[in-house]
Amino acid sequence: MSYDISLHLTVDTGGPEPLEVCVADIGNYTVNVARMWTDALGHRLSDFADRNAGDSHPALAAAVAKLLADPDRYRAMEPSNGWGDYEGAVAYLARLRDACLVHPKAQIYISC
Repeated sequence: MSYDISLHLTVDTGGPEPLEVCVADIGNYTVNVARMWTDALGHRLSDFADRNAGDSHPALAAAVAKLLADPDRYRAMEPSNGWGDYEGAVAYLARLRDACLVHPKAQIYISC
């Protein structure tokens, strides 16, 4: 299982229905590192689903900083099966953080 995250904007084009546009594809990463993210965020990563990107950025920035400040703590949480690691977990969360900064009006979509 994995997280697949993207940011979307809804655009009123004047047509009968609004257009949904993907403005950032964060990609996909294994849920095996979810314990790291939960510890750094104080809640599950999936809790960001359907939230505003700009409102989510501060919490994501703080979590990335927490992960970077204590790598030994988080490396100890790496899954024993080898699916996912500290570096990948940090990089994935940092991509989401950066996309939220660039697209603050977007909505976060998460599928697991």
